[in-house]
Amino acid sequence: MDKTTLEWFGATTYRLRIRGVTIFLDTWLDRPSVLKTYLAADDVQEADYIFISHAHFDHLPGADRIAIKTGAIVIANGEAVNLLREAGVPDHQLFPVQGGERIPLFTRETWNKTKADPLLLSPGLPGAPKRPLDELAALAVHVWPSLHCMMPADHPEEIDTATVYTGSASPYSCTLDTTIGMKHGLLRMAELMPPEKLTPGHRSFIEYISDRKRNVFSHCDGGQLMFNFVTGEKALLWSAHLGGYEGILRELQPKPDIAIMAIAGRANLNGRPFDGSAAEFASLKVGWLGSPSQIIWCLHDEACIPPWRIHTGAATKAVEENGKTKVLTMDFAQPVEIDI
Repeated sequence: MDKTTLEWFGATTYRLRIRGVTIFLDTWLDRPSVLKTYLAADDVQEADYIFISHAHFDHLPGADRIAIKTGAIVIANGEAVNLLREAGVPDHQLFPVQGGERIPLFTRETWNKTKADPLLLSPGLPGAPKRPLDELAALAVHVWPSLHCMMPADHPEEIDTATVYTGSASPYSCTLDTTIGMKHGLLRMAELMPPEKLTPGHRSFIEYISDRKRNVFSHCDGGQLMFNFVTGEKALLWSAHLGGYEGILRELQPKPDIAIMAIAGRANLNGRPFDGSAAEFASLKVGWLGSPSQIIWCLHDEACIPPWRIHTGAATKAVEENGKTKVLTMDFAQPVEIDI
């Protein structure tokens, strides 16, 4: 069987090659001009599935072009799916999910065999998208509701995962603040910031978000999702923001052997601002997940707008204190073999 490899292209975007299936986790490949592009979306030649964590500017763009070119099936929340449909992705390639779904994944070879032999297709409603028989699946994915992080009130230039945050600006602080802030603040940066305060990063961001035809996204995340990829007895979890529901994280089965976890922002626990540091939250999350053997940080690299970067040292120390978990550091666009 082919080796399983994982490549990181910055932020939360990865390419996972597993059991003959090529998967993209988010598709933010073409980025603002001050950030290096390691793989252009238009240069992607092969993709079987695309998973989108949520519909924001640094996660969804590129999914439409890759899906249209490769025929990849996109599994994402309703906000993302509606945007991709409007961008021209055929409806049969769009799977809207909200968490709780279990979906078999198939190789391109298996899909091609079903074209020659309809008996290899599962029965379904007339006109509904068909899929191969379940027993032909190469692996499966379990979709779970998750949560977007919150932003520290002081909106720092950099974030250290050791920094402790307590209290909240309002008794009603929640991710609705993120949605409103995105629409009426971040996406209006060109109007609201004095020109003399704009850095090259700010200017590149403004240019990027101005092209909504090429860069498809929403100010509304549409509902954060995390995905657990299951291969027999093993699993890989991708959780693309610093948040989550304790009950889901505790009860999630199978427990992941490897977890890709975002480490940016102020943690969001059960929809409320977490009192403590990102490092402390990450340690709790790892414990609830059963102490995976490997953790891979994401969303900690250089950004085009503040916070410019995330310092992960404290988080790494915190999650490795259990004696079972090690943090795997990845370089950009370098395939790493993983044991899944």
